[in-house]
Amino acid sequence: MSSALQQMILDQGIELRDMQDADLAAVLQIEQAAQMSPWGRLSFEEALTSDYVCRVLCCQRQVLAYHICSSVLDEVQILNVVVAPTAQGVGLGHRLLHDVLELAAARACNTLFLEVRLSNQKAQNLYRQWQFEQIAVRKHYYSTPHGDREDALIFVRRIVD
Repeated sequence: MSSALQQMILDQGIELRDMQDADLAAVLQIEQAAQMSPWGRLSFEEALTSDYVCRVLCCQRQVLAYHICSSVLDEVQILNVVVAPTAQGVGLGHRLLHDVLELAAARACNTLFLEVRLSNQKAQNLYRQWQFEQIAVRKHYYSTPHGDREDALIFVRRIVD
């Protein structure tokens, strides 16, 4: 992260809010920069018009990170947690996961699920810090830019009152 952006976050703070159509250009730019197999615009548009929870973290109206989740009955599925590469390393991923846990509590959900690439050690470490546990492997789940396939690790976190 650039020291200027880090200082701006420290000085101005961050805002967490619902994602809006007007955020899509910035979100897509982050998605392209951060993801090996990025979602397309249509996927985000569908998420915004569905029952999904789509939230962004902003500093001075600049989108730096976002998450997308869905909930069914007592479970939350974390579909996307992404921090702009230029904004990584200052706790924005932690702030997003905190928001997801608040969402789960508000909806009386007691289980959270997500998939993460086998190669994404940073994300795996973040999820483990938040007491997610790996429960399975989904073989050849993700595509790669080279046309290969990569395994997904399935993580779960159970919330106990």
